[in-house]
Amino acid sequence: MMDKDMITYLIIGLLIGFIVSFVSTNLISPKARKYAKVKQELDQTKDELIAQKQMIAKHFSHSAEILDNMAKDFRRLYQHMAENSSQFMDSDKVHSLDFDSNSDLDEKKEITLDKQPRDYS
Repeated sequence: MMDKDMITYLIIGLLIGFIVSFVSTNLISPKARKYAKVKQELDQTKDELIAQKQMIAKHFSHSAEILDNMAKDFRRLYQHMAENSSQFMDSDKVHSLDFDSNSDLDEKKEITLDKQPRDYS
């Protein structure tokens, strides 16, 4: 019986020894410390990345809101100008204005084409 109890205690002692040595080597070893440090840096970097993504999303959301407000204000300005332009100009004068006319430009081209360039050589 003594031998059987002794073998049982020996096996239990070996198991406890393996467990304690495994835990102590992982806690004390340089690789384990390096791994813990790298894991901490990784977690910190992930948190910073998440915070940066949230800031970027908030920035673009705010920018989109500002652009939307600008578009609405531009539409209001355009409608205001369209509605009130008839008060300041007669309708027959509005049609007589020709902003696409290039008559002045054509006359200048004709003048410059009539003159010969000077030869300085």
